[in-house]
Amino acid sequence: MTDHDDVDLRQFGYDQELDRAVTPFASFCVGFALISATTAVYAGFGFGLLTAGPAFVWTLPLVFLVFAVWAMIAADLAVKLPLAGYAYQWTSRLVHPSLGWFTGYLGLIGFISGFTGVAYTFATYFAGLCGIAETTPHLVGITAVVLFVCLLINVYGIRLATAINNIGVMLEIILTVGITAFVLILVVLVRHDGQPVSYLASHGDTASSPYVFAWMVASLGAMFGLLGVEAPADIAEETRSARRVIPRTMFLALATAAAIEFFMYVTFLLAIGDEDAVAASATPIEAIISAQVSPAFADVVVAIALTNILVCVLANMLVASRLLYAMSRDNMTPFSRLFDTVSPKHKIPTGALGGSAIIATFFLVTALFNERAFAYILGMATIGYVGVYILTTAGMLVADARGNFPPTEPGFFDLGRWRRPLHIIGLLAFSGFMAALTLLPDFRPNVIPLAALMVLGTGWWLLVLRRRIARGDAGPRSRARHEQAAPAPVR
Repeated sequence: MTDHDDVDLRQFGYDQELDRAVTPFASFCVGFALISATTAVYAGFGFGLLTAGPAFVWTLPLVFLVFAVWAMIAADLAVKLPLAGYAYQWTSRLVHPSLGWFTGYLGLIGFISGFTGVAYTFATYFAGLCGIAETTPHLVGITAVVLFVCLLINVYGIRLATAINNIGVMLEIILTVGITAFVLILVVLVRHDGQPVSYLASHGDTASSPYVFAWMVASLGAMFGLLGVEAPADIAEETRSARRVIPRTMFLALATAAAIEFFMYVTFLLAIGDEDAVAASATPIEAIISAQVSPAFADVVVAIALTNILVCVLANMLVASRLLYAMSRDNMTPFSRLFDTVSPKHKIPTGALGGSAIIATFFLVTALFNERAFAYILGMATIGYVGVYILTTAGMLVADARGNFPPTEPGFFDLGRWRRPLHIIGLLAFSGFMAALTLLPDFRPNVIPLAALMVLGTGWWLLVLRRRIARGDAGPRSRARHEQAAPAPVR
């Protein structure tokens, strides 16, 4: 099937430059690692509990349905346009390259700030585990080391990166589920030293008027836990039998991650002993395990969780570089000729990996001057992802109305008559999330740094990019334009 994949790629105007070595299992692991059930629970448990009480757990099934809609939209597009740069390519080819620029730019903000923020989460837990003072310079230093290690792994090639990612994901699934089951059996079922099942429906001391408002705010934590389900689509040019594999691995990664997250949330809620101590802790999962099992066992659990968080950083950096590479290959970014460089030996986009690392370093440096920087970085990541979902679904509604949507091919995933209804549902749901992320007082400060970045992106489009696009010097390649620019490779 690799030959067929290469032929498909050439139809879109590109030669096979990257290493098409990603198997179906590796594709699933990339999607699962980017979601990272463990990272989601460790990052979102305290937020949900403080915002809406234990009943926040029931926001996860609702959010899962929303992301199932997005997964179907993304799978439908990945089958028809199996290209690196996913949403940038989709909106550029089916609507206009200018929309593709803003979609891809928001995706870069989401991915790069995402892996920077997750690396900082690793640094926080690592410092606590090793007894390192949690000062900003220490945390920034640990984060920088984590990013450098992930950069080295990615530079060596997709085969090493996915092999390490596969091992990490298997450890996460087996050990995380095993440890969570152990806590459930020991604390809740054997010792009866936790909370009753009715606790899962309680509001705690967090109820506001009306409570549904607090509950909906808590859903943002669950939403953060499922972002990135479309990651397999971004490595389509490195995936074998991409058009068949990507929809399956996307759905499987989403379902598996959501099931594990729900199991973890329920277990640790029922295992709570001292509610006040857990509510006051910056690391509530660790506090629960330490109090209900033992501090030593809690340290082991945190050490295992760190490996899971590390592969989440690795996967985020992997997909971020592919998006930057795809946009630079089409001359859409500043320094395009630098960022679209591909290593002839390892067949990976070294320029884009370096560019992603440079941008992440800039984010890191800002943290030295503002202790709230990492809160803003994580906030920008979430808004960036949701912005991509909004622009993509809105763009697809336009493409569908114009009749620009690629035709259905038998044997491949296709939404058919459900396409437009799902686009409308997705657009409404993602717009609701975006309104909450930009208007609610707790999240409003995140808009300021994102707005500054959007001003830069809009300035680039106004002053340079739109002229490139108008001249035909930027934007997705057609097969004809590609063949005029360079001779076909000798086979």
